[in-house]
Amino acid sequence: MTTFVSDPFKAVIEATVRRLGERTCVINVGTDLRHIEMPVVEEAVRGATRDGVTDIVFDLTYLRHYETFALVRLAREWDVLTEAGCAVHVSARESRVVVDLERLAGPGGWQLHASTIGALRAVLSAPVD
Repeated sequence: MTTFVSDPFKAVIEATVRRLGERTCVINVGTDLRHIEMPVVEEAVRGATRDGVTDIVFDLTYLRHYETFALVRLAREWDVLTEAGCAVHVSARESRVVVDLERLAGPGGWQLHASTIGALRAVLSAPVD
């Protein structure tokens, strides 16, 4: 669903979840990520993991406005998911977002990709246990 703000040329894209088979889903966080949007993203993650999803792609390619605190919370959520055995892949292309995510990434955890297609390619090419 697209909602227009005061500037008609700047669309606001809301968070969405797209299921791709039994084990995989893509969570698009939308254009804004602030602490008030985090419960929606966290509920999407909980719902996906409850349904047996173990491969998650977080699409941040549309992200334009964010609070650093919310991005840190999201990255910590990714750490928890990887520790629980999920494969977490993150796609982002906005340079500020990429720089912040590179600072938050830990060794052996979630993986950062330049595109959602690259993230999906990594997920779908991984061997299935």
